[in-house]
Amino acid sequence: MLIRLLSVFILAITFSGCATTQMKAQNDQVQSRLTDLEKSLQAKDAEIVDLQYQVKDLSSKIEASKPAESDQPTQVSSNPTDQGEPAKTPEAGDNSQIIRVKVSPEKIQRALKSAGVYTGLVDGKIGAGTKEAIIEFQKSHGLKADGVLGKKTWEELKVYLK
Repeated sequence: MLIRLLSVFILAITFSGCATTQMKAQNDQVQSRLTDLEKSLQAKDAEIVDLQYQVKDLSSKIEASKPAESDQPTQVSSNPTDQGEPAKTPEAGDNSQIIRVKVSPEKIQRALKSAGVYTGLVDGKIGAGTKEAIIEFQKSHGLKADGVLGKKTWEELKVYLK
């Protein structure tokens, strides 16, 4: 009887040892696969970062190659429509050459006033005070301070209308 009990005990230890060995082998396989997947994920992340830099570089090149919308100045009168459509003015000696985007002088003056750089009346007349306010706004926002309201200046300024 002791021999039978000893045989059963040896068999139990042998089989339990095999199960532990099998589980260790499976665990090693899973760990190896996990390591491979992590390496693959790191490679894909690096590829994504590289592609993001390429997109940014190409976007910069595209923007640089686009003709500026402000190449053709728009003249405005003192009574433009409020929908942002400037009216043509027959006077060549006025300051209307400073607006190079389709926006009314009133909107420009309201935005400049909201930005804290214009203290004059919102009268739709582009005078020296408006031009000085545009220059001040451009300086304070790191733009070319030329007193001309072009696309870049308007993009920065129009947020003050909201």
